[in-house]
Amino acid sequence: MTVAVGVDVGGTKLAAARVDTLTGTILAARRAPTRPDRGADAVLADCVALADALGPGPRGLAVCELVGPSGRVRSAETVDWRATDLSAFDRVESDVRAAALAEARFGTGGADFLYVSVGSGISHCLIAGGAPRLGVRGSAIGTGAPLVEQWSSGLALARRSGHPTAQEALADPACAELIDDAAQRLGLALAALVNGLDPGAVVIGGGLGLHDGYRTRVETALRAAVYDAEARAMPVVPAALGADAPVIGAALAAAVPAPA
Repeated sequence: MTVAVGVDVGGTKLAAARVDTLTGTILAARRAPTRPDRGADAVLADCVALADALGPGPRGLAVCELVGPSGRVRSAETVDWRATDLSAFDRVESDVRAAALAEARFGTGGADFLYVSVGSGISHCLIAGGAPRLGVRGSAIGTGAPLVEQWSSGLALARRSGHPTAQEALADPACAELIDDAAQRLGLALAALVNGLDPGAVVIGGGLGLHDGYRTRVETALRAAVYDAEARAMPVVPAALGADAPVIGAALAAAVPAPA
């Protein structure tokens, strides 16, 4: 058994796990609130403490930011680590690429698929030949950002509906028209990616993407806007690893060689 530790830094929570990287099995897990308002150093200290609590082994850090091919954090939407020493971790990766890597290894997407994370924000990663495509600068993750996020993400649904959370908006029958509009906008953005990239499947994860009702609406809009009739019939499925995909992928990334 090969074991590694992954830490996933989200907008609201830190998820950490000790993972069998041969099977994707989570052997132990820890959670803590992110609370990014405390500052970058405090969040990093919590990440290190969570990893320490899970024992020895390679450590991977998945962040909801742009991350370059060398592992340098290049944006500061949630926590500003652009100039922070992250050497306590063996590998730093974008959370959506980490999740896509885990799905490619242990999920049902196959060797060529488009992974889409729909949560507080929205991002994507193309898996080609079993490996994530980074792009030249590591920024090949923006799903029509920032426009589609302003209408269709979890934060957008909460803001547009007046509810504290997207889940409450989804449960409110009075928000049905708003939800349909958000799903339509996201479906069109994903159709543009499918039309340009021609993946074998679309795998949708993230807290909002795993909501059956919302994902079904997005899928309907997506299929209607795909040009190629054969591509229109491709699988559109929820992430097989669910919400654990990013933390499993962080551990997996730490256990495999970094890209050249």
